[in-house]
Amino acid sequence: MALMSNGDLESVPDDGTLPGAEDEEGDARRTWLLPGLGRRVGRRLPGSPERRSWALPVLVVLALLLGVAAGVIARGFISPAQVAANAKGPKASLITQRVRFGVLAVPVNMRANISNGNPLQIGAPSDLGSSLAVVTSVNVAPGQRVGQGQLLLTVAERPVFVFAGKIPVFRTMTPGIRGSDVTQLQAGLQAAGYGIGSDASGTYGPGTAAAVAALYKANTVRPVFSGSRSELKQLAGQVGAAKRALSKAQAKLAADEQSHAKQRVLKADRAAVAAAERHVSATERALAKAQKLTGAQIPMGEVVFVPHLPARVLSVDKLGSTVGSGNSGNSRGSGNSSSSAVQLGSGKVTLSGFASPIDTRLLRPGMTGTAISDLSGSRFGVRVSSVTGPRVLFLPTGRLPSNVIGQNVQVSITASRVRSLIVPVAAVSTAGSGQPYVTVDRGGGHTASVPVRLGISSGGLQAVTPVHPGALRPGNLVVLGIGSGASTKPGRKAGRLVPG
Repeated sequence: MALMSNGDLESVPDDGTLPGAEDEEGDARRTWLLPGLGRRVGRRLPGSPERRSWALPVLVVLALLLGVAAGVIARGFISPAQVAANAKGPKASLITQRVRFGVLAVPVNMRANISNGNPLQIGAPSDLGSSLAVVTSVNVAPGQRVGQGQLLLTVAERPVFVFAGKIPVFRTMTPGIRGSDVTQLQAGLQAAGYGIGSDASGTYGPGTAAAVAALYKANTVRPVFSGSRSELKQLAGQVGAAKRALSKAQAKLAADEQSHAKQRVLKADRAAVAAAERHVSATERALAKAQKLTGAQIPMGEVVFVPHLPARVLSVDKLGSTVGSGNSGNSRGSGNSSSSAVQLGSGKVTLSGFASPIDTRLLRPGMTGTAISDLSGSRFGVRVSSVTGPRVLFLPTGRLPSNVIGQNVQVSITASRVRSLIVPVAAVSTAGSGQPYVTVDRGGGHTASVPVRLGISSGGLQAVTPVHPGALRPGNLVVLGIGSGASTKPGRKAGRLVPG
């Protein structure tokens, strides 16, 4: 067989060995080539470059990859022992909470409607003659608070003033009258800043008439006068003439006495002086009487008395509306008629609500709380007025915010407060004898039952007092429950979660 080496043909023995290479069979640098083909069949030829083998690195990498894959696969398998361990429940422990000492309040929350009781209906003045009862001016607005001497409106140019008083107006109030209505009027005039002079209480005298005239004029309303001014002028003239006649008679008497006139003349002079004095007294009395009966008066309906002031205006007729015998309330526009020109709050604002039997047992008349408007957020104080079954009535204790009449508000009352040891309601259990108790964690796996007396409860908290003083203290841990699987050690219970 012939071999090719480096492009030359040589004869080689049939056994395929190269010449001179019999002793170098182990030389790794030689290769066998097939004749005419140039393929290697054995060791490489002398002088050819050396080539590195990649078999070993490839095997190492494959071994590493197999190891990693085996580890990943092995993590997905759990031994039966581990499965059993995982299925085993966690170690049981007590559920506890610390006892604290503080104030426990019991709030009662409910909804209540605000109403104004019976609103006061104020109509037009009675003595309008042939005039129509048309509203000619409006001096107040709904929601406004009015006080003594406030002008509400005018009807046919006649005013309607408001004053405080329990007795309603029942007559025309004129100079010279006496009565409790006059006393109310005088008190209102003085509260509004109008003095009544030297008039006695309950007597409508010149001072009261002057105060009424000043009230009308301050509100640009013409007052109505009783009596006759011309008559007063005439009476005043008569008084003046009587005084002049008296002065003349006294002068004549003095002259005659100085001239030593006869006794008959002096007697006549003295009689004339006495007659003149009597005439002066008579004319003065007539003038005083006329003056008492003459002055600013108050026709029926131009002043109204209401039980409480200040009061809030609930409604008022519009300018140009007619006050008549139609439906009461606000007039919708010009030409409409209503039986009342103004509605005032009666002063008896109440809040009415309903509570559950549990809450009503906690409420007592006189308890105070707070009402909150959902619309405006305003707050005001309230007081429990009465508790009748589920119905609870409240009265405002302070100034009522505007425009809350008719609203439904939230009312919160603190029904009770107590300073005591406080524990969660879940910590309290009852023994077979009916004695309440709490379970206290003493540590080291031991618990103790402490008998207690129950106080009020609120919001999941319970006020308690230990039956034996000192048996329960702030900071003690009371047991609320025990987890399932608990070991039956002394002082503990085993099984499912059991409320304290």
